Amino acid sequence: MSRLFGWSKSNTIPKPTLNDTAATLDLRVETINKQIAIIDHELQAYNKLPPARKASQKSRAMALLNKKKMYERQRMTIEGQSANIAATTFGISNIAIHKEMYHGLKDAKNQLAKGYKDLKIEKVETLMDDLDDQLLDQDEMNDTFSRTLGQDTYITDADLENELADLATEESGIQSNARYTDLHVPSVPVQPIDTRNKTGVTTKNGTIVGLPKAPVTGMKN
Repeated sequence: MSRLFGWSKSNTIPKPTLNDTAATLDLRVETINKQIAIIDHELQAYNKLPPARKASQKSRAMALLNKKKMYERQRMTIEGQSANIAATTFGISNIAIHKEMYHGLKDAKNQLAKGYKDLKIEKVETLMDDLDDQLLDQDEMNDTFSRTLGQDTYITDADLENELADLATEESGIQSNARYTDLHVPSVPVQPIDTRNKTGVTTKNGTIVGLPKAPVTGMKN
């Protein structure tokens, strides 16, 4: 039936992608690496043989080395193909990214153009100048409202300097008095007064209640 009516579309084999090809090449490289490892193992065993046996096995060793070189050339070729496929796959993936970037930047450009359609630099400069003038007018108005009312005299610079000088003098005097106050006068020890004197001092309970009497002396003729 298939020869008469042909294959249905559902049975069509999908074409291999670059990723499938890269996977196939990686498998081939893996197989070649295993073959090279086997040859290396046999060559190492050959190298451990005594000289007499080495001579008889030399032709086989040369064939193994030739085979190894062939595998290495094949591996180099396949690795180069795999690198080209990887670079191509990267370029294809970048196409979608570049398209997304292009459409995104294009939309952003349209939004910027639409947003700044009614916003011109001349209008912005005029607005800023108007705001600057209004703020200056506001400062002048604030100064006017804060002016002192109900006073006939105005303070001058000389008045301010005199007031500051008086304050400095007053502060200097206060500091000088504080230094004198901090001085401590040493106390003078007071010796107890002997109440058994003959100078005429009258005491009461050891407390002086009168002045000392001067001794009476007679005048000699």
